[in-house]
Amino acid sequence: MMEQWHWWILAVLLLLIGEAFVPGLVLGSLAVGAIAGGISTMFTDWWEYQFIAASAGAVLSLVFLRPLAMRAWFSGDSVATGVDALPGRRVRVTADFDARTGRGRGRVDGDDWLIEFPNDWSGQRDEGQTALNSPEQYSVGDELQVLRVESNVLIVTPIS
Repeated sequence: MMEQWHWWILAVLLLLIGEAFVPGLVLGSLAVGAIAGGISTMFTDWWEYQFIAASAGAVLSLVFLRPLAMRAWFSGDSVATGVDALPGRRVRVTADFDARTGRGRGRVDGDDWLIEFPNDWSGQRDEGQTALNSPEQYSVGDELQVLRVESNVLIVTPIS
Protein backbone atom coordinates (compact mmCIF):
# COMPACT_ATOMS: atom_id res chain seq x y z
CA MET A 1 0.00 0.00 0.00
CA MET A 2 1.34 3.43 -0.96
CA GLU A 3 1.79 5.99 1.74
CA GLN A 4 1.41 9.72 1.21
CA TRP A 5 5.12 10.41 0.86
CA HIS A 6 5.29 7.86 -1.97
CA TRP A 7 2.93 10.04 -4.00
CA TRP A 8 5.11 13.07 -3.39
CA ILE A 9 8.24 11.21 -4.48
CA LEU A 10 6.40 10.05 -7.60
CA ALA A 11 5.45 13.68 -8.30
CA VAL A 12 9.09 14.74 -7.83
CA LEU A 13 10.29 12.10 -10.30
CA LEU A 14 7.68 13.00 -12.91
CA LEU A 15 8.46 16.72 -12.60
CA LEU A 16 12.20 16.13 -12.94
CA ILE A 17 11.65 13.97 -16.01
CA GLY A 18 9.44 16.73 -17.44
CA GLU A 19 12.20 19.28 -16.70
CA ALA A 20 14.43 17.43 -19.16
CA PHE A 21 11.97 18.27 -21.94
CA VAL A 22 10.78 21.74 -20.92
CA PRO A 23 13.43 24.47 -20.57
CA GLY A 24 13.41 27.14 -17.92
CA LEU A 25 13.69 25.25 -14.60
CA VAL A 26 10.02 25.81 -13.83
CA LEU A 27 9.21 22.13 -13.42
CA GLY A 28 12.40 21.76 -11.38
CA SER A 29 11.10 24.43 -9.01
CA LEU A 30 7.79 22.58 -8.75
CA ALA A 31 9.77 19.43 -7.94
CA VAL A 32 11.40 21.27 -5.04
CA GLY A 33 7.91 22.15 -3.88
CA ALA A 34 6.90 18.49 -4.11
CA ILE A 35 9.90 17.59 -1.95
CA ALA A 36 8.64 20.09 0.63
CA GLY A 37 5.21 18.45 0.45
CA GLY A 38 6.81 15.05 0.95
CA ILE A 39 8.79 16.26 3.95
CA SER A 40 5.61 17.68 5.47
CA THR A 41 4.14 14.14 5.60
CA MET A 42 6.50 13.49 8.52
CA PHE A 43 4.64 16.11 10.55
CA THR A 44 1.02 15.84 9.44
CA ASP A 45 -1.38 13.56 7.61
CA TRP A 46 -3.60 16.44 6.56
CA TRP A 47 -3.29 16.88 2.82
CA GLU A 48 -4.22 20.56 3.08
CA TYR A 49 -1.04 21.30 5.04
CA GLN A 50 1.00 19.18 2.65
CA PHE A 51 -0.25 21.20 -0.31
CA ILE A 52 0.48 24.44 1.53
CA ALA A 53 4.05 23.22 2.18
CA ALA A 54 4.41 22.15 -1.45
CA SER A 55 3.11 25.51 -2.70
CA ALA A 56 5.40 27.45 -0.37
CA GLY A 57 8.38 25.34 -1.42
CA ALA A 58 7.62 25.85 -5.10
CA VAL A 59 7.16 29.61 -4.74
CA LEU A 60 10.36 30.00 -2.71
CA SER A 61 12.23 27.88 -5.24
CA LEU A 62 10.89 29.95 -8.15
CA VAL A 63 11.79 33.21 -6.44
CA PHE A 64 15.20 32.33 -4.96
CA LEU A 65 16.70 29.12 -6.36
CA ARG A 66 15.66 29.41 -10.01
CA PRO A 67 17.39 32.78 -10.66
CA LEU A 68 20.60 31.49 -9.04
CA ALA A 69 20.52 28.30 -11.09
CA MET A 70 19.73 30.16 -14.32
CA ARG A 71 22.69 32.49 -13.74
CA ALA A 72 25.05 29.63 -12.87
CA TRP A 73 24.05 27.14 -15.58
CA PHE A 74 22.70 29.20 -18.45
CA SER A 75 24.93 32.23 -18.82
CA GLY A 76 28.02 33.00 -20.82
CA ASP A 77 29.14 32.48 -24.38
CA SER A 78 28.54 28.75 -24.40
CA VAL A 79 24.79 29.14 -24.71
CA ALA A 80 24.66 31.60 -27.59
CA THR A 81 22.22 30.36 -30.20
CA GLY A 82 20.84 31.54 -33.50
CA VAL A 83 22.14 34.88 -34.71
CA ASP A 84 23.94 35.50 -31.40
CA ALA A 85 26.21 32.52 -32.10
CA LEU A 86 27.41 33.81 -35.50
CA PRO A 87 30.12 36.37 -34.53
CA GLY A 88 33.50 34.68 -34.72
CA ARG A 89 32.27 31.93 -37.03
CA ARG A 90 33.66 31.34 -40.51
CA VAL A 91 31.59 32.05 -43.60
CA ARG A 92 32.34 30.56 -47.01
CA VAL A 93 31.77 32.93 -49.93
CA THR A 94 29.07 31.53 -52.26
CA ALA A 95 28.67 34.52 -54.62
CA ASP A 96 31.32 37.06 -55.59
CA PHE A 97 31.22 40.55 -54.11
CA ASP A 98 29.51 43.14 -56.29
CA ALA A 99 31.86 46.06 -56.90
CA ARG A 100 28.92 48.50 -56.87
CA THR A 101 27.24 47.45 -53.62
CA GLY A 102 30.19 45.82 -51.85
CA ARG A 103 27.98 42.88 -50.95
CA GLY A 104 28.34 39.21 -51.67
CA ARG A 105 26.78 36.02 -50.38
CA GLY A 106 28.14 33.48 -47.93
CA ARG A 107 27.14 30.27 -46.22
CA VAL A 108 27.32 29.51 -42.50
CA ASP A 109 26.00 26.15 -41.23
CA GLY A 110 23.97 25.61 -44.37
CA ASP A 111 22.32 29.05 -44.27
CA ASP A 112 23.00 31.52 -47.08
CA TRP A 113 23.52 35.15 -45.99
CA LEU A 114 24.25 38.52 -47.53
CA ILE A 115 27.78 39.45 -46.52
CA GLU A 116 29.70 42.71 -46.61
CA PHE A 117 32.77 44.29 -45.10
CA PRO A 118 32.36 47.00 -42.43
CA ASN A 119 31.69 50.53 -43.74
CA ASP A 120 34.85 51.91 -42.12
CA TRP A 121 37.05 49.12 -43.51
CA SER A 122 38.98 50.05 -46.62
CA GLY A 123 41.64 47.34 -46.59
CA GLN A 124 45.35 47.87 -46.13
CA ARG A 125 47.43 49.39 -48.90
CA ASP A 126 50.99 48.70 -49.97
CA GLU A 127 52.94 51.54 -51.51
CA GLY A 128 51.40 52.42 -54.86
CA GLN A 129 49.21 49.30 -55.03
CA THR A 130 45.50 48.70 -54.85
CA ALA A 131 43.83 47.83 -51.58
CA LEU A 132 44.82 44.51 -50.11
CA ASN A 133 41.94 42.40 -48.86
CA SER A 134 39.43 44.41 -50.86
CA PRO A 135 36.03 42.72 -51.09
CA GLU A 136 36.43 42.20 -54.85
CA GLN A 137 39.54 40.07 -54.35
CA TYR A 138 37.55 37.36 -52.54
CA SER A 139 35.81 34.82 -54.71
CA VAL A 140 33.54 31.81 -54.34
CA GLY A 141 34.99 29.28 -51.92
CA ASP A 142 37.11 31.71 -49.88
CA GLU A 143 36.54 31.90 -46.13
CA LEU A 144 35.97 35.02 -44.07
CA GLN A 145 35.14 35.57 -40.41
CA VAL A 146 31.84 36.98 -39.12
CA LEU A 147 32.41 40.18 -37.18
CA ARG A 148 28.77 40.95 -36.33
CA VAL A 149 25.23 40.69 -37.66
CA GLU A 150 23.27 43.75 -38.81
CA SER A 151 19.69 42.87 -39.67
CA ASN A 152 19.98 40.14 -42.31
CA VAL A 153 23.57 40.97 -43.33
CA LEU A 154 26.73 39.40 -41.92
CA ILE A 155 29.53 41.91 -41.49
CA VAL A 156 32.74 40.00 -42.25
CA THR A 157 36.50 40.48 -42.07
CA PRO A 158 39.42 38.47 -43.36
CA ILE A 159 40.40 35.58 -41.11
CA SER A 160 43.17 36.77 -38.83
